[in-house]
Amino acid sequence: MESSVPRWYFVVLPDRDEATALAERLPTRETRTVPHASGRPWLVVALPDEQIVTAEAGDDRAAVLGHSSATAAGLREAAGRAGGVEAFDELSHTLAGGFHLAASVGGRLRVQGSASGVQRVFHAVIDGVAVASDRADVLAELGAFPYEETALAIRLLPTLPHPLGEQPLWQGVEPLPPESYLRIEADGRRTAVRRWWRRPEPHLSRARGAELLRTALADAVAVRTRQGGVVHCDLSGGLDSTPVTWFAAQGPAEIVATTAYSGDPGGREDLDWARRALAAMPAVRHRTQSLDEPPAFYEGMPELANRLDEPTHTYLVAPRINANIQAALRHSARMYLNGLGGDHLQSGLPNWEHTLLRRRPLLAWHRARTHPMLSRTSPAATVRGLLDRRGYGEWLRTAAAPAHRDRPGGVTGFGWDLPLTWPLWMTPDAVRAVRRRIDALAAGTEPLGPDRAGHAELALVRDGARVVRGTGQLGADAELPFQAPLLDDRVLEAYLAVRREERVTPLEFKPLMKEAMRGLLPEEHLARTTKTGGDPQAVRGFAAHHTEIFDLCTASPLAELGIVDDDALRRHNRPQPGRMPDGAFRPTVNCAVFLRAQARGRLVAPARAAAARSDA
Repeated sequence: MESSVPRWYFVVLPDRDEATALAERLPTRETRTVPHASGRPWLVVALPDEQIVTAEAGDDRAAVLGHSSATAAGLREAAGRAGGVEAFDELSHTLAGGFHLAASVGGRLRVQGSASGVQRVFHAVIDGVAVASDRADVLAELGAFPYEETALAIRLLPTLPHPLGEQPLWQGVEPLPPESYLRIEADGRRTAVRRWWRRPEPHLSRARGAELLRTALADAVAVRTRQGGVVHCDLSGGLDSTPVTWFAAQGPAEIVATTAYSGDPGGREDLDWARRALAAMPAVRHRTQSLDEPPAFYEGMPELANRLDEPTHTYLVAPRINANIQAALRHSARMYLNGLGGDHLQSGLPNWEHTLLRRRPLLAWHRARTHPMLSRTSPAATVRGLLDRRGYGEWLRTAAAPAHRDRPGGVTGFGWDLPLTWPLWMTPDAVRAVRRRIDALAAGTEPLGPDRAGHAELALVRDGARVVRGTGQLGADAELPFQAPLLDDRVLEAYLAVRREERVTPLEFKPLMKEAMRGLLPEEHLARTTKTGGDPQAVRGFAAHHTEIFDLCTASPLAELGIVDDDALRRHNRPQPGRMPDGAFRPTVNCAVFLRAQARGRLVAPARAAAARSDA
């Protein structure tokens, strides 16, 4: 297997001589340097030219990196009238697409990603200067920083309530909160974190919100298809990928859409629904693919060469996505669009009713009693859940408090987030370290929203964004943008602006998207109420490949770091006919693959980075 290095990334540097030396440690092949007015490097960018928009206004600079509606003229105007990095808040709220924004005004720097969390920013102090990048591992390697072992242990948990997923995986590398920008002062050393994004209030009706969502999604897709060429779209026939494909078909690009099917019961359902939707997209070239063609679930994991900068469920689907990307490239695709993130954006959770109860108690009770996730919950348990008044810190502390590690039962789903469960093969020392970390975080962590609904919907989006971000890095490895427009900020804002009881209901499947696509997609397609799952394939794949997966995990540093007990891992995850592996097994596999890929792929020569670190 060839060593893997990040193919697409960028680094932002202050206007200091020390930063120039840092830039020289980065590879110069396939990178572009955008200078400060002084001539020192400001941006080192390893991205295709079509993903880079820059502008100058005197000594000031602005750049948008990624797929966006930004133009050089618009950036130049914004930079010319900025007066300070704070002035870029307005531009941040108006551009369509998925992108990073960087600016240099009056010696100060601004760097930010997206509010959804798909585009992230990380920062560190290296050789005495503040440096930022869109990849944590690039900074970790540049500064020769070691792993933060408790954060690695946390990533073995099946769910990551806020802020567990924000814990730095490397000592010295800090993640920037998605809703904030990083300000680097003119001295190149001091930094500040400033908030630029605030969620819209949910005040719109479904009808008005549908108009806003339709426009936002159309713009999000258009910035990715406007250059024409061949654009590949996944087309499952569902209410995520199908709207993306429809909007893609309205632009100048040639659209090739692929629908997968299987021989399992209901395995051709996606194909049936996709064909109904295609009646409204006559110019789309449609391909079908048997799910027997790409690698099976868990197949090919030991051969994965992709270096991602965090362990997410992206690794579990990486062999399949890589195969799909290669198929798209064989059809000359310049862009790959998908509907990932749609379930995270459009799914309502039971704890929404906890918030709704304070405003519309009868409706909240009715919704709670008809929610499919609560079908086995007694009325008494429902009442207790709806009336629970614990704050977020207390809930988080309680979630990690039990001395045992049994699976929780009777969960009503009205808590702040999904319940916390522990891998039965995590060592006692690791469990204690993670619990201490959670106790410390619970003392000072604020929720993502003012109530449980507001917190849960953003937590769910950011959970999806972690996976979408990873799939984007898979696409970067193949030099094919792998894009999920449904998690663009403007789309997210359109969705959040609608009253919760109107955008999601327990009795209807994704009603806001249906309303947004009414008159565009056939009515018979909008009647879909189901979603095809892949559990049978996952069960078969685990049964066929569990030995190599166990070997992969036990060969990883997880046991050496004192995080995993290998014997317990094998004992609790023996394949059983017709059953999925333990839910905590998947993040363990992800962490094992992540650590191996990080060890094998080098961006900066290790000796040079270590020497620079020791001299600092």
